[in-house]
Amino acid sequence: MSVPSILPRMLIVTLLAAAPAAALGCGGGGPPVDEVRVLRLNPGALVTKQPRRATTLTSSGRPQLPPAVSVPQVGSIAVGATNNGRLVNGLQLPATGPDWVTYDPVERRIPNRPERRWGTDRLLAFLLDVLRDYRLANPAAPPVLVGDLSRPHGGPFGREFGGLGHVSHQNGLDVDVYYPRLDRRLRRPIAIAQVDRVLAQDLVSRFVAAGAQYAFVGRRVGLRGPPRVVQAIAHHDDHVHVRIANRRR
Repeated sequence: MSVPSILPRMLIVTLLAAAPAAALGCGGGGPPVDEVRVLRLNPGALVTKQPRRATTLTSSGRPQLPPAVSVPQVGSIAVGATNNGRLVNGLQLPATGPDWVTYDPVERRIPNRPERRWGTDRLLAFLLDVLRDYRLANPAAPPVLVGDLSRPHGGPFGREFGGLGHVSHQNGLDVDVYYPRLDRRLRRPIAIAQVDRVLAQDLVSRFVAAGAQYAFVGRRVGLRGPPRVVQAIAHHDDHVHVRIANRRR
């Protein structure tokens, strides 16, 4: 699969029906706004092709990557539980960016559909910070493949939405991130032998160090971490399911 070579120059803010703004908060200060938003990207920061060689180094020896993406705090609210909740004032993760490319696990293609890429402002900021740190530490690595987050207003995300579905991913605090492949291809690994375990462990460890509440990994991949955080479960041999904790304002 290849990343589309032509991308929109500006993502448009999408206004949807407001949901009641109650329960636990996951955003910045100030009252919640009655909309869900698309995270805007500078067109120059977009990934337009898969890198085949190591990233160019600056005179200081640090890898030269496109500018990082700044995530606005819009007062996102993760309501209820990850397996019985909804999302208020969510942000949509762009289809591709300087450090990531999204992947649709049902249609098995790049990019993921817009309605499967929503989360709280805190989740997006957390995710993009970790992906930037990972790419800076591994300059030869391709962008990271990101799967499902939540739906625009959260809520059920089960089999009726395709594939195995998700029991959780209901309130904007969950994201699936695919393990890097040994062949560096921008595809999800379909066999354990395709997983670059060194890079996969590095990625998982960075999520843990950044404060992930849970990192659910596959039972056969052999990834490690604090047992209360890194947990091996079924159906995760191709990706890590990262969850951040809910926080009060």
